[in-house]
Amino acid sequence: MNLLFKISVALFLGLLNLKSGLCYTDSDETKHKKDTVSALVINPKNPLYDNLSNLSGNEIINLIDSLLDQKNLPQNLIREINDYAESRLLEHDFYVSLTNYYEDSPIPSNSMYGKWDTKNILPYDESITANDTSLTLTLVDTENFCNFVAPIQDPVVTSNFGWRNNRNHNGIDLDLQVWDPVVASFDGMVRIALYHPGYGRVVVIRHYNGLETLYAHLHRLKVKPGEIVEAGQVIGLGGSSGHSTGSHLHFEVRFKGKPLNPKHLISFKKNALISDSLELTKRKYSYTALPLGIEYHTIARGDFMYKIANRYGISVNELCDLNGIKRNKTLIVGRKLRIK
Repeated sequence: MNLLFKISVALFLGLLNLKSGLCYTDSDETKHKKDTVSALVINPKNPLYDNLSNLSGNEIINLIDSLLDQKNLPQNLIREINDYAESRLLEHDFYVSLTNYYEDSPIPSNSMYGKWDTKNILPYDESITANDTSLTLTLVDTENFCNFVAPIQDPVVTSNFGWRNNRNHNGIDLDLQVWDPVVASFDGMVRIALYHPGYGRVVVIRHYNGLETLYAHLHRLKVKPGEIVEAGQVIGLGGSSGHSTGSHLHFEVRFKGKPLNPKHLISFKKNALISDSLELTKRKYSYTALPLGIEYHTIARGDFMYKIANRYGISVNELCDLNGIKRNKTLIVGRKLRIK
C-alpha cells in the first residue's frame, strides 16, 4: 500500500509537468488554477481503470517509463492513471482533498450547501449539518498554489472569540486603521458584498473546502458577489462601519453557517496557519475545530485548568490563549485542549 501510494503520487506529479494538455505552466498558475487541479477528479468510467488497479508496483513503474519515452501520450490512458493516482491519494490517511475544488459546479462547495445567497449573510438552516459527524478539511494546497494569507498585515487581536457583553462574539477583532487594506485569507468566491446594519460594509467569501470567511466594519468594498478571489487579494479597506466603536476588522470563520474560533486555525502571533489541515467534529449546535498534527490533552474527570497547565509545563494563561478560552471555562470530560 505504501509503495503503491508513493508511486501514485510520483506518477501524478510527473504527469502534471508533461505537455499533455492537462496542466499549465507556472506563468498561467493564477488564471488556470482550478483547471490544473481538475485533472484530479475521480471519474473511472471505462475498463482501463480496473486493469490499471490490478498492476503491481513494478508494472506501474515500467508503464511510467514507457510513457515518458513517447512523444505523443494516449489521452485515455493519461486520464485513467490520473483517476487511479487520485483514488490512492484519497485512501491515504494523511491526504484530505480540498473537497469541493474538484466539483464541476462554478460555485464553490455547491454540493455541500445547495444554495448561493448573495443577500443574506446566514441563510443556512440546520438541515445541512444534521448528518455530519466528523470530517477533515485541507486548508492549503501549495502544490496547486492554494495558500493562506492573514486578512491584514501584522494582525493584533483586540477582542477574542466567545462570550462578550452578554452575547456570543462569533469572530475576533483585529486592530487596523481606516483605509488599511483587507485581503482574502483563502481562494474562493465572493458571496456577500454589501452594507449590513450590524456588520457595516461586509464581505463573505465561500472557499472550495466549504469554509466561509467574513470581513466586517469595512470602510470601502473592493469586490462584488460572484467574483473569484485568491488568497492575498484586496477585498476591502478597513474602517468602522456598522455597530463599531472604533476602526477594526471583525473576522469570522464559519462552516455551514456555524462559527469556528479563528484561533483554532490561525496563529495571529506568527501570521500563519497552525496546521494545513483541520478536523471538525459535530456537536449539538456547533463544530469543534482541531488543527491536525498538534499535541492535545483529553480532559479527564477531576481535571482543572491549573492541573492541566502544570502537567505540561505551561501557565494557565498560556493554556487559555492556546484554546481561546477563559480561566473559568467549564471543562467537559472527553473534550480536547491544545497544550503546545
